Amino acid sequence: MEERFLDSPRRLRYLIGGDGPPLLLCHGWLGSAENFQTWFEDVGRRRTLIIPDLPGSGESPPLPGRHTCAALARSLEPLVEALGLERFDLGGLCLGAGVAFEYLARWPERVDRLILHTPLVDPSVVRARFHVQATVMTSGPVFPVISWLSHRRVVSDLYKRLMVEGADVDSRQAEMNFLNQQRASHRAAKEWVRSGLRRHDAPILGGHLGESLVIIASDDRLLRRDALQHLVEGMPRVHYACIDDAGHGWNEGFIRGQLDAMATFLDTVPSPGVTAAA
Repeated sequence: MEERFLDSPRRLRYLIGGDGPPLLLCHGWLGSAENFQTWFEDVGRRRTLIIPDLPGSGESPPLPGRHTCAALARSLEPLVEALGLERFDLGGLCLGAGVAFEYLARWPERVDRLILHTPLVDPSVVRARFHVQATVMTSGPVFPVISWLSHRRVVSDLYKRLMVEGADVDSRQAEMNFLNQQRASHRAAKEWVRSGLRRHDAPILGGHLGESLVIIASDDRLLRRDALQHLVEGMPRVHYACIDDAGHGWNEGFIRGQLDAMATFLDTVPSPGVTAAA
């Protein structure tokens, strides 16, 4: 993957590489383009990957205004224009799915296939305890303390292990995730999570004329798997892949399951609604 920078109208770092039709990917909260490093080889054989650091994340500076999903989606347009992309596949990871949905709603004629990894889709599919956590942790008096603690590796790893990811997480992923936390703008992170948790994107997903793939882990601690599956069951062009024995944190089995599901989707397109487990 080659690192590049777009300098106008605002500086935006992105990675590009691979072969085939373009696939633009939106990373998750407190993330960066490196969120997708385990996809580079396999997915890069099928698609040309274009992965920006969204504003306020990685090496891209924050926006002067609020970091809503709408604002982050608009920040992608200069990159799309600079690369001359007329039609492409689009993907989003967790809160990045909200950015992808917003882009799709604004420019539906440009998007072919969708790949959505643990998408929040609707507030009803997010576990109640995470809604409570996010509300408390981003509140005025608490947020500065949380920001300080997020830079303490032991505290950060303990919180994610108990409340978000589980214990079985690939060590390289854990190291990369902590580095991304240190680089992220705290203001951008706060504004983005508040925006993403309020979105109702099911109508956008159901109305998309192309094929979509939704990937989730069977033991995800943020999303209600059954609620998400029920939400997409009536959508004829949505393919649902549930990876067994996996949680929100990425381990070797979960990574392999993701890659298998995407290979099937990108190469052959499975029958709609079929649950793929690996």
